[in-house]
Amino acid sequence: MTRVLAALALLAAVAGTASAQTPAGPSVDTTVLGPQEIGTIGVGQTRSGVLEAGDWTMSDATWADVWYVQATAGQHLVIELRSHMFDAYLQFLDPWGGKLADNDDGAGIGSDSRINVTVREAGRYQIVVNNFGDTPQGGAYTLAVRQ
Repeated sequence: MTRVLAALALLAAVAGTASAQTPAGPSVDTTVLGPQEIGTIGVGQTRSGVLEAGDWTMSDATWADVWYVQATAGQHLVIELRSHMFDAYLQFLDPWGGKLADNDDGAGIGSDSRINVTVREAGRYQIVVNNFGDTPQGGAYTLAVRQ
């Protein structure tokens, strides 16, 4: 019983420490996904990634990373993909995998992409990071989601 109480106290202390160190503003997570891992991104976050051999392969043989974002009904999202290594291309899919929006070069800066979308219903949506064209291009990128 004493060990259980000690373990619970340790978990509570760790949980309290973690929440106290969480920044109040937008967060940047520099954890890069491994090939064929699906990541999550929250509204107000920026995440880093790398398109590379071994990632999900699209029907045109290009590589893709998949990210989940949780959204509420009526929520407006601005999704931006930036890369100096490849021509950025974004797709935004509903919780069932249907394409709601896609974009190439819509960020107004070089070959970066931006999608502005208002979701109709709450759910876990998919963001597909890809390169434009039918030749695989790889490299580092940043993905940001905000309201």
